[in-house]
Amino acid sequence: MSGIITARRGFTRRAFLAHGAGLVAGLAVSKGPAMATEPSPPSLLPASPPVPLKGIGGAWNLAFSDDFCDARAVDDRWIRMEIGGDQHPTQRLPENVTAGACDLGLALGHQDDAKRPFTGGYVKTRRFRQTYGYFECAMRIAAEPGVNNAFWLVSDPASERDGVQYELDVAEAKYPDRVNLAVHRWKPGPKWADGHWFRARTPLSKRFHRYALLWTAETFVFFFDDREVWRCPNTLAHSPAEIRFSNAVAPFAGRHDGDVRGAATTIGWVRVFAPA
Repeated sequence: MSGIITARRGFTRRAFLAHGAGLVAGLAVSKGPAMATEPSPPSLLPASPPVPLKGIGGAWNLAFSDDFCDARAVDDRWIRMEIGGDQHPTQRLPENVTAGACDLGLALGHQDDAKRPFTGGYVKTRRFRQTYGYFECAMRIAAEPGVNNAFWLVSDPASERDGVQYELDVAEAKYPDRVNLAVHRWKPGPKWADGHWFRARTPLSKRFHRYALLWTAETFVFFFDDREVWRCPNTLAHSPAEIRFSNAVAPFAGRHDGDVRGAATTIGWVRVFAPA
């Protein structure tokens, strides 16, 4: 048995860095409901629909899925990114992304660069885009403090509605058991964010856990291991989004010990459902 400790409605790290500490509301911490026996997500893509969708009812179609068993299919579906970050000392490299063994690995490492001494992995969907639906993955985070392990959705500039650039952080998980959730509007200004965090009270690096978002025209509902952990109104995201996975050694993920060699974030599978 394990429980979830939650903190409701607070600015997340990007909003903090963008707007300054003076705008960050205090977080009221409270104990969440005790979890039932934790599910054990399989290493391969589940055959049955997600438990939350069974509870919601209605008809849903599987719109996208990947179990990362076929390396050639992975490269057809995903782009391996090479990109740094303006808020962290990590360079994400294509060679840090491994696939084809029925999981997607985002390796962490080091490089000879004073500005970005760490390396990580980063992928985004090559063609798949969707507005609204149920997005979920099975992820095992890196067993390293100071690492941000992320599953997120971002608006596609080619189809943004009314110029709204948004980001939906389905999970930004940190060792050993903290998970941040957030909704961001980057454009048009001023920048805005709403967020929530919780402690899973179980080591997130020991096995795979499910992270999910139910996104409708009216609401965002976030899930951890099939249990709802936060919901908020949707006032901004009404255009297609792409899926992204990434990791980075970052100050907003906590203190690191300086050595991340051998650590990795692992995605077991991802799938997306659309209302029929």
